[in-house]
Amino acid sequence: MNDARLSFSQAQGYEEIPGPLRLEELPEAARTRIWNVLFAQFNKSRAMTRMMGLRVHWWIGGNWIYILRAAHTDFHELALDDWSSDFRPACKGLRDYIETRPFNKVFDLLQFVLRHPRCPPEFISEMQQTFAECRLAYAIDAARPPTIVPAATPEEGAAVADALQTLRRAGLDGSAAHLRKAGERINAGDWAGSVSESIHAVESVARQLDPGAAKTLGPALASLSGRGALHPALKTAFSKLYGYTSDQQGIRHALLDQTDPQVGQDEAVFMLGACAAFASYLGRKHAAGASR
Repeated sequence: MNDARLSFSQAQGYEEIPGPLRLEELPEAARTRIWNVLFAQFNKSRAMTRMMGLRVHWWIGGNWIYILRAAHTDFHELALDDWSSDFRPACKGLRDYIETRPFNKVFDLLQFVLRHPRCPPEFISEMQQTFAECRLAYAIDAARPPTIVPAATPEEGAAVADALQTLRRAGLDGSAAHLRKAGERINAGDWAGSVSESIHAVESVARQLDPGAAKTLGPALASLSGRGALHPALKTAFSKLYGYTSDQQGIRHALLDQTDPQVGQDEAVFMLGACAAFASYLGRKHAAGASR
């Protein structure tokens, strides 16, 4: 943790320094921080109507009236005539949702808001910072559409986000899309589906580096290694990981007469991080070759 964020008690060893949270954890303090970012945005945009006499009525205003109305009708799937832009009830309903609903439902709502075309860019940046400071095992990839991606630690979340940026800068949008899907599959509890998408991300890069290679990762890696674009040790290491995914039934091939694949959350998160790092490495090789 950044020393500047340590309290006196933590810095002097009187209190334990908070460690990174685990997946599926969204403690009360983090929920409060998330709500505070939202409320600050609402408060800046609220509009006033002066009623009879000195009475003043406050409403949700600016871009947020469109975002919250869309959340009411499209996310919660409620009737439009039941929605009100009255400031206090709107805030209370959203705060109650963030404070009481399961972590995945809170993230579903946040991702809906982040992806709304009127979502303010500063809100996305503030929420990214909040996730990092709360040590959540998730990060926000701000590229359109913004996506909440899981990681075992905040550092791994930052590494995945950095890999996505590297792939996009190299023009490898297909690989970045597979990594985002891998993250979404973890959020949905589809561990095998996530591993498959992670591997597809590396396959996509390998094929773009060597379009003549086969459509699976093994021959593509062999081709890259053969022409000096990939160190043999890295080729061997990733070939073994690829073999692991091929051995587990249901990850790469649907074998309906077999039991479910022996893949859990830990394996899916590891493969997301490993494949993000390896795809990013290949992406940098691709960019370096293109610049020559």
